Amino acid sequence: MMENGLPAGSWTHSFEEDADGIEVFRPSASFSFPPSRRPRRTLAFGADGQVGLGTPGPDDRLRHAQVALQALGANRFRLGDARVVDVVEAGPDVLKLKEI
Repeated sequence: MMENGLPAGSWTHSFEEDADGIEVFRPSASFSFPPSRRPRRTLAFGADGQVGLGTPGPDDRLRHAQVALQALGANRFRLGDARVVDVVEAGPDVLKLKEI
């Protein structure tokens, strides 16, 4: 969901649903993900303008990092120093992002 124009809560990548360069994320706590041998990335949006990123490491365990979230304009955000994404869709059960 969006709070003050920013995504909120914890989201997990549902890569099976990705299409046309758009990444689909589902609520981490409430969505029933199918089994997968591939690790799933996570995004945890905090109220303090920080995002917790969970990315698979070389041994497939998630590595966690905190980065700043910066609004750049209408539905466009910078995650950390380099990654810029557009929020294509945001609702209580889906978050769709397109990397710019």
